Amino acid sequence: MKIWRCEVCGYLHEAAEPPEVCPKCGAPREKFELLDEEEAEMMRDALLTKEKYAQILSRLEEVSRLAQEGIDLDLDEGCSKIFQQTREDMAGIQKKIKDELAGHAQQCIWVKVASDGELP
Repeated sequence: MKIWRCEVCGYLHEAAEPPEVCPKCGAPREKFELLDEEEAEMMRDALLTKEKYAQILSRLEEVSRLAQEGIDLDLDEGCSKIFQQTREDMAGIQKKIKDELAGHAQQCIWVKVASDGELP
């Protein structure tokens, strides 16, 4: 399937033809460019990677919340240390993921992927 990118807002559209108007910014069909296959594959990979990172971040938030509930129980010192370490570890992993995403954006690897864009 072909991937078209709106030259105005970066919206990505996967179909045989570009849309009549951009659903994100309203630009006309003429403002869509066809990505070559290499760039289209890069956009697909970038979107999949962003999705995986989002899933991981969501799960890390859940683990962090559970660790906080453990801290709030105010059990023995050993348990409290484990719960606290868990929260710190989750925060560290979250930071690494966010830094990685920011680095990709700075290097223009994913800049062309609309920040809220998803292929339909």
